[in-house]
Amino acid sequence: MCEPTTIALASLAIEGVTAVAKSNAAIEKHNEKNRRYVQNAQNAQDAYFAKTTQENLRVRQEQTKASQKKRDADLKSMKSQSTASAVAAGSGVQGVDVERLLVDFERSEGMLASRTDQQLAGIMQQSEMNKLGFRSEAISRINSIQPANYAETMFNAITPIAEFGMSALDYKADQKELEDG
Repeated sequence: MCEPTTIALASLAIEGVTAVAKSNAAIEKHNEKNRRYVQNAQNAQDAYFAKTTQENLRVRQEQTKASQKKRDADLKSMKSQSTASAVAAGSGVQGVDVERLLVDFERSEGMLASRTDQQLAGIMQQSEMNKLGFRSEAISRINSIQPANYAETMFNAITPIAEFGMSALDYKADQKELEDG
């Protein structure tokens, strides 16, 4: 049969191994939480940059489209003015009516260009608001996972070792009592 001292010593050794394992588990949990935090922050930043890049591309495409629309309107207006001038000259018509017709072509072109510019300005304002939303979304996503608290981790890592230390002191006190006893 095992004597009580051997059993107590074996129990103390098992408690020591368990304490070290618990301490290591607390540190690994801390490290894993920090890895998840860093990965989450990186993913949020990547998503933010991808969305803003897409938004910038969309605005550039809208600018190109508006520029082409204005250029097409200019060409159409010049063609119409040329045709009107040629027809008027061929018919022998001159004067104020022809001038009014040409001014009307220019005014129509100007209104179209102005509307196109207003639409583009609205698209750009909306784009800036979208980018603010993307930024807010990224910040919220980053804040959804917090890094591990160092003090809490240290407490969780040290507690099992401290409990083992107390058990070891109790064991030594019991051994001393037995020797003196």
